[in-house]
Amino acid sequence: MTKRPRFLLILVLLFTIFSACEKVNVGFGDAATSTDPNLTYIDNYSVELSTYKPDSFLTSSHQVFSIGHHTDPELGITRAGSFAQINMPVSNPLADVDAEFDSLELIIKPTGQFYGDSSGTMKINVYRLTENIKDDFLGDYYYNSSSFAHDPVPIGQKEINLSGRTGTEIHIKLSDALGQELLNKFRSGHTDIASEAAFLDYFKGIYINTDSIQTNTIAYFKAPSDSVLLRLNYQEKGLYTEKKSLNFSFTIAKQFNQIGFRKTNVKLSAFEDQKIQLIDSRYSGNQAFFHSSMSSKIKISFPTLLNLKELHPYIKIIKAILVLRPDPVSLLKPYQLPSALNLYSTDETNTAIAGITDATATGTLQTGNLFIDGLYGEETNYSYDITSFITAKMAEGQFSTSALLLTSTQTSIDAATERLILNNQSNKQPVQLKLYVLGL
Repeated sequence: MTKRPRFLLILVLLFTIFSACEKVNVGFGDAATSTDPNLTYIDNYSVELSTYKPDSFLTSSHQVFSIGHHTDPELGITRAGSFAQINMPVSNPLADVDAEFDSLELIIKPTGQFYGDSSGTMKINVYRLTENIKDDFLGDYYYNSSSFAHDPVPIGQKEINLSGRTGTEIHIKLSDALGQELLNKFRSGHTDIASEAAFLDYFKGIYINTDSIQTNTIAYFKAPSDSVLLRLNYQEKGLYTEKKSLNFSFTIAKQFNQIGFRKTNVKLSAFEDQKIQLIDSRYSGNQAFFHSSMSSKIKISFPTLLNLKELHPYIKIIKAILVLRPDPVSLLKPYQLPSALNLYSTDETNTAIAGITDATATGTLQTGNLFIDGLYGEETNYSYDITSFITAKMAEGQFSTSALLLTSTQTSIDAATERLILNNQSNKQPVQLKLYVLGL
Protein backbone atom coordinates (compact mmCIF):
# COMPACT_ATOMS: atom_id res chain seq x y z
CA MET A 1 0.00 0.00 0.00
CA THR A 2 1.38 3.43 -0.93
CA LYS A 3 1.76 6.15 1.68
CA ARG A 4 -1.12 8.21 0.30
CA PRO A 5 -3.85 5.49 0.58
CA ARG A 6 -2.55 4.60 4.04
CA PHE A 7 -2.78 8.26 5.05
CA LEU A 8 -6.35 8.49 3.72
CA LEU A 9 -7.33 5.33 5.64
CA ILE A 10 -6.03 6.85 8.89
CA LEU A 11 -8.05 10.01 8.26
CA VAL A 12 -11.24 7.96 7.74
CA LEU A 13 -10.65 6.04 10.98
CA LEU A 14 -10.08 9.25 12.94
CA PHE A 15 -13.22 10.80 11.47
CA THR A 16 -15.24 7.74 12.53
CA ILE A 17 -13.94 7.83 16.12
CA PHE A 18 -14.69 11.53 16.54
CA SER A 19 -17.98 11.62 14.63
CA ALA A 20 -19.91 11.77 17.97
CA CYS A 21 -17.41 14.18 19.54
CA GLU A 22 -17.14 17.91 19.50
CA LYS A 23 -14.45 20.30 20.78
CA VAL A 24 -15.92 22.78 23.22
CA ASN A 25 -14.94 25.30 25.80
CA VAL A 26 -16.49 24.19 29.09
CA GLY A 27 -16.80 26.35 32.19
CA PHE A 28 -14.87 24.48 34.90
CA GLY A 29 -14.25 27.41 37.21
CA ASP A 30 -10.53 27.86 37.76
CA ALA A 31 -9.58 24.66 35.94
CA ALA A 32 -6.82 25.27 33.46
CA THR A 33 -8.41 22.73 31.09
CA SER A 34 -11.39 24.92 30.21
CA THR A 35 -9.72 26.22 27.04
CA ASP A 36 -7.51 23.22 26.37
CA PRO A 37 -7.63 22.21 22.67
CA ASN A 38 -7.41 18.59 23.78
CA LEU A 39 -10.77 18.80 25.57
CA THR A 40 -13.47 16.80 23.81
CA TYR A 41 -17.21 16.85 24.46
CA ILE A 42 -19.09 13.62 23.81
CA ASP A 43 -22.78 14.44 23.70
CA ASN A 44 -24.31 10.98 24.08
CA TYR A 45 -21.92 8.24 25.11
CA SER A 46 -23.11 4.63 25.15
CA VAL A 47 -25.32 3.66 28.12
CA GLU A 48 -27.19 0.41 28.76
CA LEU A 49 -30.36 0.09 30.84
CA SER A 50 -31.77 -2.93 32.66
CA THR A 51 -34.59 -3.56 35.11
CA TYR A 52 -33.66 -5.36 38.32
CA LYS A 53 -36.48 -7.09 40.21
CA PRO A 54 -36.10 -9.05 43.48
CA ASP A 55 -38.22 -12.10 44.28
CA SER A 56 -39.91 -10.33 47.23
CA PHE A 57 -39.35 -7.37 49.54
CA LEU A 58 -39.61 -6.70 53.27
CA THR A 59 -42.74 -4.83 54.44
CA SER A 60 -42.81 -5.47 58.20
CA SER A 61 -41.95 -3.04 61.03
CA HIS A 62 -42.33 -0.02 58.72
CA GLN A 63 -45.23 1.48 60.69
CA VAL A 64 -47.30 2.15 57.60
CA PHE A 65 -50.53 0.58 56.32
CA SER A 66 -50.72 0.16 52.52
CA ILE A 67 -54.30 -0.46 51.43
CA GLY A 68 -56.05 -0.45 48.06
CA HIS A 69 -56.41 -1.71 44.52
CA HIS A 70 -55.29 0.07 41.37
CA THR A 71 -55.09 -0.64 37.64
CA ASP A 72 -52.22 1.18 35.95
CA PRO A 73 -52.80 0.99 32.16
CA GLU A 74 -49.07 1.26 31.42
CA LEU A 75 -47.85 -1.34 33.90
CA GLY A 76 -50.39 -3.57 35.59
CA ILE A 77 -52.66 -4.18 38.57
CA THR A 78 -51.56 -3.61 42.16
CA ARG A 79 -53.46 -4.81 45.21
CA ALA A 80 -52.41 -3.98 48.77
CA GLY A 81 -53.63 -5.06 52.17
CA SER A 82 -52.26 -4.82 55.69
CA PHE A 83 -51.97 -7.33 58.54
CA ALA A 84 -51.55 -6.40 62.20
CA GLN A 85 -51.35 -8.22 65.52
CA ILE A 86 -53.36 -6.43 68.22
CA ASN A 87 -51.86 -5.85 71.67
CA MET A 88 -53.84 -6.41 74.84
CA PRO A 89 -54.12 -3.17 76.86
CA VAL A 90 -51.58 -2.91 79.68
CA SER A 91 -54.37 -2.31 82.21
CA ASN A 92 -58.03 -3.21 82.50
CA PRO A 93 -60.20 -0.27 83.62
CA LEU A 94 -63.35 -2.31 82.95
CA ALA A 95 -62.81 -4.93 85.67
CA ASP A 96 -66.02 -5.23 87.74
CA VAL A 97 -67.28 -1.91 86.34
CA ASP A 98 -70.91 -1.29 85.47
CA ALA A 99 -70.48 -0.33 81.83
CA GLU A 100 -72.59 -0.33 78.71
CA PHE A 101 -71.17 -0.99 75.24
CA ASP A 102 -71.19 1.90 72.78
CA SER A 103 -69.06 1.01 69.74
CA LEU A 104 -65.91 -0.63 68.45
CA GLU A 105 -63.89 1.17 65.79
CA LEU A 106 -60.73 1.02 63.69
CA ILE A 107 -58.76 4.27 63.56
CA ILE A 108 -56.27 5.02 60.77
CA LYS A 109 -54.74 8.27 59.55
CA PRO A 110 -53.90 8.89 55.82
CA THR A 111 -50.40 10.15 55.00
CA GLY A 112 -51.43 11.89 51.78
CA GLN A 113 -49.58 9.41 49.58
CA PHE A 114 -51.67 7.84 46.80
CA TYR A 115 -51.21 5.66 43.75
CA GLY A 116 -53.97 6.43 41.26
CA ASP A 117 -56.82 8.90 41.46
CA SER A 118 -57.11 10.16 45.04
CA SER A 119 -60.46 11.82 44.31
CA GLY A 120 -62.23 8.46 43.98
CA THR A 121 -64.04 6.52 46.69
CA MET A 122 -62.46 3.57 48.47
CA LYS A 123 -64.37 0.74 50.08
CA ILE A 124 -62.33 -0.52 53.05
CA ASN A 125 -62.90 -3.99 54.48
CA VAL A 126 -61.68 -5.17 57.90
CA TYR A 127 -61.37 -8.88 58.72
CA ARG A 128 -60.51 -10.85 61.85
CA LEU A 129 -57.52 -13.18 61.56
CA THR A 130 -57.96 -16.90 62.19
CA GLU A 131 -54.21 -17.55 62.23
CA ASN A 132 -51.55 -15.97 64.43
CA ILE A 133 -48.94 -13.79 62.75
CA LYS A 134 -45.96 -16.02 63.39
CA ASP A 135 -43.12 -17.46 61.34
CA ASP A 136 -40.95 -20.01 63.16
CA PHE A 137 -38.45 -20.08 60.31
CA LEU A 138 -37.93 -16.41 59.40
CA GLY A 139 -38.86 -14.87 62.75
CA ASP A 140 -40.50 -11.45 62.68
CA TYR A 141 -39.60 -10.69 59.06
CA TYR A 142 -42.62 -10.48 56.80
CA TYR A 143 -42.62 -9.75 53.09
CA ASN A 144 -44.98 -8.47 50.42
CA SER A 145 -45.82 -12.10 49.64
CA SER A 146 -46.52 -13.12 53.28
CA SER A 147 -50.08 -14.00 54.23
CA PHE A 148 -52.14 -15.31 57.15
CA ALA A 149 -55.65 -16.75 57.16
CA HIS A 150 -58.65 -14.58 58.01
CA ASP A 151 -62.39 -15.01 58.37
CA PRO A 152 -63.99 -14.27 54.95
CA VAL A 153 -66.82 -12.31 56.59
CA PRO A 154 -65.70 -8.72 57.35
CA ILE A 155 -66.12 -7.30 60.83
CA GLY A 156 -66.31 -3.80 59.37
CA GLN A 157 -66.73 -1.95 56.08
CA LYS A 158 -66.78 1.69 55.07
CA GLU A 159 -66.79 3.76 51.89
CA ILE A 160 -64.49 6.75 52.22
CA ASN A 161 -63.07 9.56 50.12
CA LEU A 162 -59.60 10.63 51.26
CA SER A 163 -59.30 13.77 49.13
CA GLY A 164 -58.11 16.60 51.37
CA ARG A 165 -58.06 14.41 54.47
CA THR A 166 -54.30 14.01 54.94
CA GLY A 167 -53.53 13.62 58.63
CA THR A 168 -57.21 13.42 59.59
CA GLU A 169 -58.28 10.30 61.46
CA ILE A 170 -60.56 7.89 59.63
CA HIS A 171 -62.95 5.97 61.93
CA ILE A 172 -64.38 2.67 60.66
CA LYS A 173 -67.17 1.13 62.75
CA LEU A 174 -66.61 -2.55 63.54
CA SER A 175 -68.91 -5.37 64.58
CA ASP A 176 -71.17 -4.59 67.54
CA ALA A 177 -71.19 -8.28 68.43
CA LEU A 178 -67.40 -8.36 68.65
CA GLY A 179 -67.37 -5.12 70.61
CA GLN A 180 -69.90 -6.42 73.13
CA GLU A 181 -67.92 -9.65 73.45
CA LEU A 182 -64.71 -7.74 74.20
CA LEU A 183 -66.50 -5.56 76.76
CA ASN A 184 -67.90 -8.63 78.54
CA LYS A 185 -64.50 -10.35 78.69
CA PHE A 186 -62.74 -7.32 80.16
CA ARG A 187 -65.55 -6.71 82.66
CA SER A 188 -65.55 -10.29 83.90
CA GLY A 189 -61.78 -10.86 83.78
CA HIS A 190 -62.23 -13.77 81.39
CA THR A 191 -59.37 -16.28 80.94
CA ASP A 192 -58.99 -15.00 77.36
CA ILE A 193 -57.50 -11.81 78.79
CA ALA A 194 -55.55 -13.42 81.63
CA SER A 195 -52.28 -12.91 79.72
CA GLU A 196 -50.94 -11.54 76.46
CA ALA A 197 -50.54 -15.08 75.10
CA ALA A 198 -54.13 -15.96 76.02
CA PHE A 199 -55.42 -12.78 74.40
CA LEU A 200 -53.51 -13.52 71.16
CA ASP A 201 -55.00 -16.99 71.02
CA TYR A 202 -58.44 -15.39 71.34
CA PHE A 203 -57.96 -12.31 69.13
CA LYS A 204 -55.20 -13.03 66.63
CA GLY A 205 -55.26 -9.74 64.75
CA ILE A 206 -56.83 -8.02 61.77
CA TYR A 207 -56.44 -7.80 58.01
CA ILE A 208 -57.46 -4.65 56.10
CA ASN A 209 -58.01 -4.42 52.35
CA THR A 210 -60.35 -2.86 49.79
CA ASP A 211 -62.70 -4.12 47.13
CA SER A 212 -61.50 -4.31 43.51
CA ILE A 213 -64.62 -2.91 41.86
CA GLN A 214 -65.28 0.46 43.46
CA THR A 215 -61.69 1.14 44.52
CA ASN A 216 -59.04 2.25 42.03
CA THR A 217 -56.35 3.73 44.23
CA ILE A 218 -53.73 2.66 46.76
CA ALA A 219 -53.68 4.78 49.91
CA TYR A 220 -51.13 4.90 52.72
CA PHE A 221 -51.84 5.39 56.41
CA LYS A 222 -49.60 6.40 59.30
CA ALA A 223 -48.94 3.86 62.00
CA PRO A 224 -46.60 5.29 64.65
CA SER A 225 -45.57 3.03 67.50
CA ASP A 226 -47.86 4.72 70.05
CA SER A 227 -50.91 4.95 67.81
CA VAL A 228 -54.33 3.53 68.66
CA LEU A 229 -55.58 1.06 66.09
CA LEU A 230 -58.75 -0.27 67.74
CA ARG A 231 -60.90 1.59 70.24
CA LEU A 232 -63.65 0.10 72.39
CA ASN A 233 -66.06 2.88 73.41
CA TYR A 234 -68.34 2.41 76.38
CA GLN A 235 -70.37 4.30 78.96
CA GLU A 236 -69.49 3.82 82.61
CA LYS A 237 -72.51 4.11 84.86
CA GLY A 238 -72.44 5.82 88.21
CA LEU A 239 -73.83 8.95 89.71
CA TYR A 240 -73.30 10.35 86.24
CA THR A 241 -72.91 8.33 83.06
CA GLU A 242 -69.40 8.92 81.69
CA LYS A 243 -68.15 8.14 78.18
CA LYS A 244 -64.89 6.24 78.23
CA SER A 245 -62.78 4.08 75.91
CA LEU A 246 -60.31 1.20 75.96
CA ASN A 247 -57.52 1.53 73.40
CA PHE A 248 -55.70 -1.27 71.58
CA SER A 249 -52.35 -0.68 69.87
CA PHE A 250 -50.53 -3.11 67.57
CA THR A 251 -47.23 -4.98 67.60
CA ILE A 252 -44.83 -3.14 65.28
CA ALA A 253 -42.81 -6.23 64.39
CA LYS A 254 -45.99 -8.08 63.46
CA GLN A 255 -47.55 -5.46 61.24
CA PHE A 256 -46.81 -5.78 57.53
CA ASN A 257 -48.21 -5.07 54.09
CA GLN A 258 -49.12 -7.66 51.52
CA ILE A 259 -48.54 -6.18 48.05
CA GLY A 260 -49.26 -8.07 44.86
CA PHE A 261 -48.66 -7.00 41.27
CA ARG A 262 -50.03 -8.50 38.07
CA LYS A 263 -48.40 -7.19 34.91
CA THR A 264 -50.58 -6.29 31.94
CA ASN A 265 -48.03 -4.53 29.72
CA VAL A 266 -46.56 -6.95 27.16
CA LYS A 267 -43.18 -5.25 27.63
CA LEU A 268 -43.10 -6.80 31.11
CA SER A 269 -43.80 -10.33 29.88
CA ALA A 270 -40.21 -11.44 30.60
CA PHE A 271 -40.71 -10.83 34.32
CA GLU A 272 -41.86 -13.71 36.51
CA ASP A 273 -43.38 -13.65 39.99
CA GLN A 274 -41.30 -14.73 42.98
CA LYS A 275 -38.08 -14.71 40.95
CA ILE A 276 -34.97 -12.51 41.06
CA GLN A 277 -34.37 -11.09 37.58
CA LEU A 278 -32.23 -8.61 35.70
CA ILE A 279 -33.78 -7.91 32.28
CA ASP A 280 -31.90 -5.93 29.63
CA SER A 281 -34.04 -3.12 28.22
CA ARG A 282 -33.64 -4.64 24.74
CA TYR A 283 -35.95 -7.43 25.93
CA SER A 284 -38.53 -5.15 27.55
CA GLY A 285 -39.51 -2.88 24.69
CA ASN A 286 -36.28 -0.84 24.84
CA GLN A 287 -37.41 0.47 28.21
CA ALA A 288 -36.46 0.03 31.85
CA PHE A 289 -38.98 0.21 34.70
CA PHE A 290 -38.78 1.67 38.19
CA HIS A 291 -41.93 0.62 40.06
CA SER A 292 -42.62 0.18 43.77
CA SER A 293 -45.22 -2.56 43.35
CA MET A 294 -42.59 -4.74 41.68
CA SER A 295 -39.81 -3.33 43.87
CA SER A 296 -37.99 -2.92 40.57
CA LYS A 297 -35.01 -0.61 40.16
CA ILE A 298 -33.20 0.60 37.06
CA LYS A 299 -29.61 -0.50 36.53
CA ILE A 300 -27.44 1.79 34.41
CA SER A 301 -24.28 0.31 32.89
CA PHE A 302 -21.36 1.59 30.81
CA PRO A 303 -19.81 -1.52 29.19
CA THR A 304 -17.82 0.31 26.49
CA LEU A 305 -16.31 2.98 28.73
CA LEU A 306 -12.75 1.70 28.36
CA ASN A 307 -12.99 2.29 24.59
CA LEU A 308 -12.28 5.93 25.41
CA LYS A 309 -8.67 4.94 25.92
CA GLU A 310 -8.46 4.18 22.23
CA LEU A 311 -8.81 7.89 21.50
CA HIS A 312 -5.65 8.95 23.31
CA PRO A 313 -2.80 7.30 25.23
CA TYR A 314 -3.83 9.34 28.28
CA ILE A 315 -7.45 10.06 29.16
CA LYS A 316 -8.88 12.16 32.01
CA ILE A 317 -12.60 12.49 32.67
CA ILE A 318 -13.15 16.16 33.45
CA LYS A 319 -16.91 15.95 33.86
CA ALA A 320 -19.62 13.31 33.40
CA ILE A 321 -23.32 14.21 33.51
CA LEU A 322 -26.04 11.56 33.39
CA VAL A 323 -29.40 12.82 32.11
CA LEU A 324 -32.51 10.68 32.62
CA ARG A 325 -35.56 11.73 30.56
CA PRO A 326 -38.78 9.98 31.62
CA ASP A 327 -40.87 8.41 28.89
CA PRO A 328 -43.97 10.66 28.40
CA VAL A 329 -46.31 8.00 29.81
CA SER A 330 -44.57 8.47 33.18
CA LEU A 331 -46.14 11.94 33.37
CA LEU A 332 -49.71 11.13 32.37
CA LYS A 333 -52.37 12.01 34.96
CA PRO A 334 -53.12 10.94 37.62
CA TYR A 335 -49.47 9.90 37.98
CA GLN A 336 -46.59 12.06 39.13
CA LEU A 337 -42.86 11.63 38.79
CA PRO A 338 -40.90 10.89 41.97
CA SER A 339 -39.72 14.30 43.18
CA ALA A 340 -36.32 12.84 44.05
CA LEU A 341 -34.38 9.68 43.20
CA ASN A 342 -31.00 8.48 44.47
CA LEU A 343 -28.20 6.80 42.57
CA TYR A 344 -26.04 4.13 44.15
CA SER A 345 -23.05 2.27 42.82
CA THR A 346 -23.62 -1.45 42.41
CA ASP A 347 -21.97 -4.53 40.93
CA GLU A 348 -22.95 -7.96 39.67
CA THR A 349 -24.97 -8.54 42.88
CA ASN A 350 -27.33 -5.65 42.01
CA THR A 351 -27.29 -4.37 45.60
CA ALA A 352 -26.88 -0.71 46.50
CA ILE A 353 -23.29 -0.17 47.69
CA ALA A 354 -22.44 3.51 47.97
CA GLY A 355 -24.54 6.58 47.24
CA ILE A 356 -23.55 9.02 44.51
CA THR A 357 -23.02 12.27 46.38
CA ASP A 358 -22.49 15.86 45.34
CA ALA A 359 -19.07 17.48 45.17
CA THR A 360 -19.44 19.46 48.39
CA ALA A 361 -17.68 18.67 51.63
CA THR A 362 -20.94 17.39 53.15
CA GLY A 363 -21.22 14.67 50.53
CA THR A 364 -25.01 14.88 50.30
CA LEU A 365 -26.74 12.22 48.23
CA GLN A 366 -27.76 13.56 44.84
CA THR A 367 -31.50 13.46 44.17
CA GLY A 368 -31.63 14.23 40.44
CA ASN A 369 -32.54 17.94 40.41
CA LEU A 370 -35.85 17.14 38.70
CA PHE A 371 -36.66 19.68 36.00
CA ILE A 372 -40.22 19.78 34.69
CA ASP A 373 -40.73 21.04 31.14
CA GLY A 374 -44.21 22.44 31.55
CA LEU A 375 -44.58 23.37 27.88
CA TYR A 376 -43.91 20.22 25.88
CA GLY A 377 -42.53 17.83 28.47
CA GLU A 378 -39.70 16.74 26.20
CA GLU A 379 -36.98 18.30 28.33
CA THR A 380 -38.27 17.00 31.66
CA ASN A 381 -35.30 15.25 33.24
CA TYR A 382 -33.27 14.17 36.24
CA SER A 383 -29.56 14.94 36.08
CA TYR A 384 -26.62 13.60 38.10
CA ASP A 385 -22.95 14.50 38.22
CA ILE A 386 -21.27 11.07 38.07
CA THR A 387 -17.73 12.28 37.37
CA SER A 388 -16.23 10.50 40.38
CA PHE A 389 -17.98 7.25 39.55
CA ILE A 390 -16.87 7.28 35.89
CA THR A 391 -13.31 8.16 36.88
CA ALA A 392 -13.22 5.28 39.37
CA LYS A 393 -14.67 2.86 36.84
CA MET A 394 -12.02 3.84 34.30
CA ALA A 395 -9.36 3.14 36.91
CA GLU A 396 -10.84 -0.30 37.70
CA GLY A 397 -10.02 -1.50 34.21
CA GLN A 398 -11.46 -4.19 31.96
CA PHE A 399 -12.70 -6.46 34.74
CA SER A 400 -14.84 -3.77 36.38
CA THR A 401 -18.42 -4.76 37.21
CA SER A 402 -19.36 -1.33 38.54
CA ALA A 403 -22.70 0.11 37.48
CA LEU A 404 -25.36 2.44 38.87
CA LEU A 405 -28.70 1.66 40.49
CA LEU A 406 -31.59 4.16 40.47
CA THR A 407 -33.42 3.90 43.80
CA SER A 408 -36.17 5.53 45.84
CA THR A 409 -35.60 8.12 48.55
CA GLN A 410 -38.54 6.71 50.57
CA THR A 411 -37.76 5.28 53.99
CA SER A 412 -39.48 2.04 52.96
CA ILE A 413 -40.71 0.70 49.66
CA ASP A 414 -44.25 0.23 50.97
CA ALA A 415 -44.59 3.84 52.17
CA ALA A 416 -45.63 5.09 48.71
CA THR A 417 -45.89 3.92 45.12
CA GLU A 418 -43.40 5.48 42.71
CA ARG A 419 -43.13 4.76 39.00
CA LEU A 420 -40.77 5.83 36.23
CA ILE A 421 -40.16 4.51 32.72
CA LEU A 422 -36.86 5.26 30.96
CA ASN A 423 -35.97 4.68 27.32
CA ASN A 424 -32.69 3.23 26.15
CA GLN A 425 -30.63 4.88 23.43
CA SER A 426 -32.43 3.14 20.58
CA ASN A 427 -35.70 4.75 21.65
CA LYS A 428 -37.08 8.29 21.72
CA GLN A 429 -36.11 10.66 24.56
CA PRO A 430 -33.36 8.31 25.72
CA VAL A 431 -30.98 8.30 28.65
CA GLN A 432 -27.97 10.50 27.91
CA LEU A 433 -24.38 10.53 29.18
CA LYS A 434 -22.49 13.77 28.56
CA LEU A 435 -18.71 13.41 28.82
CA TYR A 436 -16.04 16.08 28.89
CA VAL A 437 -12.77 14.28 28.20
CA LEU A 438 -9.19 15.54 28.24
CA GLY A 439 -6.98 13.47 25.96
CA LEU A 440 -3.22 13.78 25.48
